[in-house]
Amino acid sequence: MADTHREIETKFDVAPDFTLGDLAEFAGPGASVQSRTVNLSSAYYDTAENDLLRSRLTLRRRIGDTDTGWHLKVPGVGFRTELHWPLPGNDEPPEELRNLIWPFAGQDELVRTITLNTTRTSHRITAPDGRLVFELADDEVRVSSEGAPVAVSRWRELEVELGQAGSTADLNRATRLLLARGAFVSRSGSKLQRAMGCPDDPAISSAATTLTSYLRAQCDALTAGHFAISVKPFEASATSPPHEAIHQTRVATRRLRAALRIFAPLFDAEPATRLQDELAWFAAELGEVRDREVLRSRLARAVDDLPAYLVVGPVARRIDDVLLTELRQHAGALLDTMRDERYRVLVRDLARWREQPPFTPEAAGPPSVLTEYVDAAERKLGKRMKRAAGNHTPAEQLHQARKAGKRARYAAEAAAPALGKRASAVAKRASRLQTLLGEHQDAIVATEVLRRIADQVADEGENAFTYGILVADQRRIATTSAQAARASTGT
Repeated sequence: MADTHREIETKFDVAPDFTLGDLAEFAGPGASVQSRTVNLSSAYYDTAENDLLRSRLTLRRRIGDTDTGWHLKVPGVGFRTELHWPLPGNDEPPEELRNLIWPFAGQDELVRTITLNTTRTSHRITAPDGRLVFELADDEVRVSSEGAPVAVSRWRELEVELGQAGSTADLNRATRLLLARGAFVSRSGSKLQRAMGCPDDPAISSAATTLTSYLRAQCDALTAGHFAISVKPFEASATSPPHEAIHQTRVATRRLRAALRIFAPLFDAEPATRLQDELAWFAAELGEVRDREVLRSRLARAVDDLPAYLVVGPVARRIDDVLLTELRQHAGALLDTMRDERYRVLVRDLARWREQPPFTPEAAGPPSVLTEYVDAAERKLGKRMKRAAGNHTPAEQLHQARKAGKRARYAAEAAAPALGKRASAVAKRASRLQTLLGEHQDAIVATEVLRRIADQVADEGENAFTYGILVADQRRIATTSAQAARASTGT
């Protein structure tokens, strides 16, 4: 099994004659600095078509330090995850690693693309108890091509990576000191991207570049989710917490689908429709697991909140047994899905969208073009809420309003970097409404599950009294949430 390490770091570009100055200034009160120099050799591997790099994955075989071995770096929001395997007895990557990257690389041969030889002077800032606050690495990098084109063959850079005793304040302090001494925050995501001259995220100058940044962030989240779910698969037990990676991956699918739908005229229709359909398929697989996680927590709390005299029979255990059994089944099905050829095709499709989304000519307009689409999404939300204005409105209409609220929120979030406060305000309003309508929907689903379990226990001769109490409570919560949602929009 791979060792997993979350990297929170900032890279800096510096001139060849840059000097760090007094290292004691980087250490806080009572902290100390230990320095050493090592020589690292990192050989990077990819397919002939650079399929890993297109998904922002970097695979290397490193020699020369305590972390000698195979490293796979996975993108994330505000951090990267590094998976590490020790070197086997040959130059081939471990079988577990090959299986993990199969959706991205298929059965294609992994070839060496570039070797980076780095002279690293490492300065470790440690707290009084000996724990690492952060490491400041001063790297002299030299590139040797193994066939891949090289854009930059030599440079110097700095990395500040937080340790277990570090905080954002420590990272900010180090950043201020380095900027004051002439360093610049790097625009390259990795050494490999810099060596090969991979383009940075586009500047926000058109509707297309604004959406490209948003699409890339969601594709990165889906890539991160693949490894977070695969490396630490859900082990459903009576005490296991919700698998947060499943939730975040599902949200990324929703955000992508919302962008494709709300800004539909800015994308070529055929590939956009195909991607929406495949994302909906995968999101449904994720949802089967996530929904049962939410229900387990929700109904366990609901039973705990009841007075003891209203709980007749092993209600909590019975509910959890049913949901846990279903959860295990769907968790296994999800892992099977992620080893399926259809999923591999989706992953490849996302890599293409990340690299070059199929925009229409209209997307070349200024970022302000996005305003009309955000406004239209907000208007649609208002119409859906008006349809759901009555106290006896079918739950499905409120569910449709909830989905419209999500789309309005995600569209506004996508446009916010270009449109600023106006889009941010829409996103906040939609988010508040989404929370209320989400509570309503969760209560409706919980009611249906409780009735199903009640029918089952009644057929087996158990007393179903408590399930009726729980159903009444969930219906009350659904009504209260719906009323609060209508009040928040004046409907």
